[in-house]
Amino acid sequence: MDESSEPKRRPGGRSARVYDAVVDATLAILLEHGYHGLTIRAVARTAGVAETTVYRRWPTPNHLTAAALLELAERDNPLPETGSLEGDLRALLGQIVALLNRPEVLRVVRSAAALDHRDDESVLAGKNAFFSSRFASATSLVGRAVERQEIPPDTDADLLIETLVAPAYMRALLSNRPLDQTFIEDSLRVALASVGRRCAD
Repeated sequence: MDESSEPKRRPGGRSARVYDAVVDATLAILLEHGYHGLTIRAVARTAGVAETTVYRRWPTPNHLTAAALLELAERDNPLPETGSLEGDLRALLGQIVALLNRPEVLRVVRSAAALDHRDDESVLAGKNAFFSSRFASATSLVGRAVERQEIPPDTDADLLIETLVAPAYMRALLSNRPLDQTFIEDSLRVALASVGRRCAD
Protein backbone atom coordinates (compact mmCIF):
# COMPACT_ATOMS: atom_id res chain seq x y z
CA MET A 1 0.00 0.00 0.00
CA ASP A 2 1.43 3.38 -0.91
CA GLU A 3 1.65 6.14 1.68
CA SER A 4 -1.08 8.22 0.03
CA SER A 5 -3.67 5.52 0.79
CA GLU A 6 -2.93 5.37 4.50
CA PRO A 7 -4.72 7.47 7.11
CA LYS A 8 -2.60 10.53 7.84
CA ARG A 9 -1.50 11.52 11.30
CA ARG A 10 -3.26 14.44 12.90
CA PRO A 11 -1.40 17.64 11.98
CA GLY A 12 -0.36 20.38 14.32
CA GLY A 13 -0.03 24.14 14.08
CA ARG A 14 -2.18 26.14 11.69
CA SER A 15 -3.40 23.13 9.71
CA ALA A 16 -4.96 21.57 12.82
CA ARG A 17 -8.08 23.74 12.60
CA VAL A 18 -8.73 22.74 8.99
CA TYR A 19 -8.04 19.09 9.75
CA ASP A 20 -10.48 19.08 12.67
CA ALA A 21 -13.16 20.91 10.68
CA VAL A 22 -12.93 18.50 7.74
CA VAL A 23 -12.84 15.35 9.85
CA ASP A 24 -15.72 16.58 12.02
CA ALA A 25 -17.75 17.37 8.90
CA THR A 26 -16.99 13.97 7.41
CA LEU A 27 -17.96 12.19 10.58
CA ALA A 28 -21.20 14.17 10.87
CA ILE A 29 -22.18 13.32 7.29
CA LEU A 30 -21.28 9.65 7.72
CA LEU A 31 -23.30 9.37 10.92
CA GLU A 32 -26.34 11.11 9.43
CA HIS A 33 -26.34 9.86 5.84
CA GLY A 34 -23.95 6.89 5.69
CA TYR A 35 -21.08 6.35 3.29
CA HIS A 36 -23.16 6.77 0.16
CA GLY A 37 -24.12 10.30 1.22
CA LEU A 38 -20.48 11.36 1.54
CA THR A 39 -19.05 13.70 -1.10
CA ILE A 40 -16.07 16.00 -1.03
CA ARG A 41 -18.34 18.91 -1.98
CA ALA A 42 -20.64 18.25 0.97
CA VAL A 43 -17.70 17.92 3.35
CA ALA A 44 -16.11 21.15 2.14
CA ARG A 45 -19.40 23.03 2.48
CA THR A 46 -20.05 21.68 5.98
CA ALA A 47 -16.47 22.34 7.10
CA GLY A 48 -16.45 25.85 5.63
CA VAL A 49 -13.37 25.27 3.48
CA ALA A 50 -12.66 25.17 -0.25
CA GLU A 51 -13.04 21.87 -2.08
CA THR A 52 -9.41 22.15 -3.21
CA THR A 53 -8.37 22.25 0.45
CA VAL A 54 -10.08 18.92 1.01
CA TYR A 55 -8.74 17.38 -2.21
CA ARG A 56 -5.15 18.20 -1.33
CA ARG A 57 -5.17 15.99 1.74
CA TRP A 58 -8.10 13.66 1.10
CA PRO A 59 -8.40 13.05 -2.68
CA THR A 60 -11.35 10.64 -2.43
CA PRO A 61 -14.30 9.98 -0.11
CA ASN A 62 -12.48 6.82 0.94
CA HIS A 63 -9.58 8.87 2.31
CA LEU A 64 -12.07 11.02 4.20
CA THR A 65 -13.73 7.89 5.56
CA ALA A 66 -10.37 6.57 6.76
CA ALA A 67 -9.71 9.73 8.76
CA ALA A 68 -13.26 9.92 10.13
CA LEU A 69 -13.37 6.28 11.22
CA LEU A 70 -10.09 6.67 13.06
CA GLU A 71 -11.47 9.76 14.80
CA LEU A 72 -14.65 7.87 15.67
CA ALA A 73 -12.65 5.05 17.22
CA GLU A 74 -10.55 7.42 19.33
CA ARG A 75 -12.98 10.19 20.26
CA ASP A 76 -13.96 10.21 23.92
CA ASN A 77 -12.51 6.70 24.26
CA PRO A 78 -9.10 7.01 25.92
CA LEU A 79 -7.34 3.73 26.53
CA PRO A 80 -8.38 2.48 29.98
CA GLU A 81 -5.87 2.37 32.81
CA THR A 82 -7.60 0.68 35.73
CA GLY A 83 -4.55 -0.98 37.25
CA SER A 84 -5.40 -4.53 36.20
CA LEU A 85 -5.64 -6.44 32.94
CA GLU A 86 -9.17 -7.58 33.71
CA GLY A 87 -10.32 -4.04 34.45
CA ASP A 88 -8.64 -2.61 31.36
CA LEU A 89 -10.10 -5.25 29.05
CA ARG A 90 -13.58 -4.88 30.54
CA ALA A 91 -13.43 -1.10 30.08
CA LEU A 92 -12.07 -1.39 26.53
CA LEU A 93 -14.80 -3.77 25.45
CA GLY A 94 -17.36 -1.62 27.21
CA GLN A 95 -16.29 1.35 25.07
CA ILE A 96 -16.63 -0.69 21.89
CA VAL A 97 -20.03 -2.04 22.89
CA ALA A 98 -21.23 1.48 23.71
CA LEU A 99 -20.21 2.64 20.24
CA LEU A 100 -21.81 -0.31 18.47
CA ASN A 101 -25.04 0.20 20.38
CA ARG A 102 -25.44 3.63 18.77
CA PRO A 103 -27.54 3.05 15.62
CA GLU A 104 -25.82 5.78 13.63
CA VAL A 105 -22.37 4.40 14.49
CA LEU A 106 -23.44 0.88 13.63
CA ARG A 107 -24.62 2.13 10.24
CA VAL A 108 -21.16 3.59 9.56
CA VAL A 109 -19.39 0.44 10.75
CA ARG A 110 -21.58 -1.76 8.55
CA SER A 111 -20.92 0.52 5.59
CA ALA A 112 -17.18 0.35 6.18
CA ALA A 113 -17.25 -3.44 6.48
CA ALA A 114 -19.11 -3.70 3.17
CA LEU A 115 -16.73 -1.51 1.18
CA ASP A 116 -14.87 -3.33 -1.58
CA HIS A 117 -11.15 -2.53 -1.49
CA ARG A 118 -10.15 -4.47 -4.62
CA ASP A 119 -10.12 -1.39 -6.82
CA ASP A 120 -9.05 1.21 -4.28
CA GLU A 121 -6.52 0.57 -1.53
CA SER A 122 -7.71 3.66 0.32
CA VAL A 123 -10.90 1.72 1.09
CA LEU A 124 -8.76 -0.85 2.87
CA ALA A 125 -7.08 2.01 4.71
CA GLY A 126 -10.49 3.23 5.84
CA LYS A 127 -11.38 -0.17 7.19
CA ASN A 128 -8.04 -0.47 8.93
CA ALA A 129 -8.53 2.93 10.52
CA PHE A 130 -11.51 1.67 12.47
CA PHE A 131 -11.00 -2.06 12.73
CA SER A 132 -7.22 -2.16 13.24
CA SER A 133 -5.71 1.13 14.38
CA ARG A 134 -7.64 1.30 17.63
CA PHE A 135 -6.90 -2.33 18.39
CA ALA A 136 -3.20 -1.90 17.64
CA SER A 137 -2.95 0.83 20.26
CA ALA A 138 -4.95 -1.35 22.66
CA THR A 139 -2.12 -3.86 22.75
CA SER A 140 -0.39 -1.45 25.14
CA LEU A 141 -2.87 -2.69 27.76
CA VAL A 142 -1.33 -6.12 27.39
CA GLY A 143 2.18 -4.67 27.67
CA ARG A 144 1.26 -3.04 30.98
CA ALA A 145 -0.13 -6.35 32.24
CA VAL A 146 3.15 -8.05 31.35
CA GLU A 147 5.07 -5.39 33.29
CA ARG A 148 2.80 -6.03 36.29
CA GLN A 149 3.57 -9.75 35.88
CA GLU A 150 -0.12 -10.55 35.50
CA ILE A 151 0.48 -12.56 32.33
CA PRO A 152 3.51 -14.23 30.71
CA PRO A 153 5.90 -12.03 28.73
CA ASP A 154 5.34 -14.12 25.59
CA THR A 155 1.61 -13.36 25.53
CA ASP A 156 0.42 -12.60 22.00
CA ALA A 157 -1.05 -9.12 22.51
CA ASP A 158 -2.71 -8.92 19.10
CA LEU A 159 -4.39 -12.29 19.55
CA LEU A 160 -5.63 -11.40 23.02
CA ILE A 161 -7.22 -8.15 21.85
CA GLU A 162 -8.73 -9.89 18.81
CA THR A 163 -10.14 -12.62 21.04
CA LEU A 164 -11.76 -9.95 23.21
CA VAL A 165 -13.25 -7.65 20.58
CA ALA A 166 -13.95 -9.81 17.52
CA PRO A 167 -17.18 -11.31 18.91
CA ALA A 168 -18.62 -7.81 19.39
CA TYR A 169 -18.11 -6.92 15.74
CA MET A 170 -19.32 -10.32 14.58
CA ARG A 171 -22.49 -9.91 16.61
CA ALA A 172 -23.00 -6.31 15.46
CA LEU A 173 -22.41 -7.07 11.79
CA LEU A 174 -23.95 -10.50 11.41
CA SER A 175 -26.69 -10.93 13.97
CA ASN A 176 -29.26 -9.10 16.05
CA ARG A 177 -28.16 -10.63 19.35
CA PRO A 178 -27.73 -8.10 22.16
CA LEU A 179 -24.51 -6.36 23.07
CA ASP A 180 -25.01 -6.01 26.80
CA GLN A 181 -23.17 -6.45 30.10
CA THR A 182 -23.66 -10.21 30.03
CA PHE A 183 -22.03 -10.30 26.61
CA ILE A 184 -19.12 -8.18 27.90
CA GLU A 185 -18.52 -10.49 30.85
CA ASP A 186 -18.75 -13.63 28.70
CA SER A 187 -16.30 -12.23 26.16
CA LEU A 188 -13.95 -11.11 28.92
CA ARG A 189 -14.02 -14.57 30.47
CA VAL A 190 -13.03 -16.18 27.17
CA ALA A 191 -10.25 -13.65 26.54
CA LEU A 192 -8.76 -14.07 30.02
CA ALA A 193 -8.96 -17.85 29.75
CA SER A 194 -6.89 -17.64 26.55
CA VAL A 195 -3.96 -16.40 28.64
CA GLY A 196 -4.64 -18.61 31.64
CA ARG A 197 -6.43 -15.98 33.72
CA ARG A 198 -9.77 -16.34 35.46
CA CYS A 199 -12.33 -13.57 35.62
CA ALA A 200 -12.92 -12.34 39.17
CA ASP A 201 -16.39 -12.91 40.56
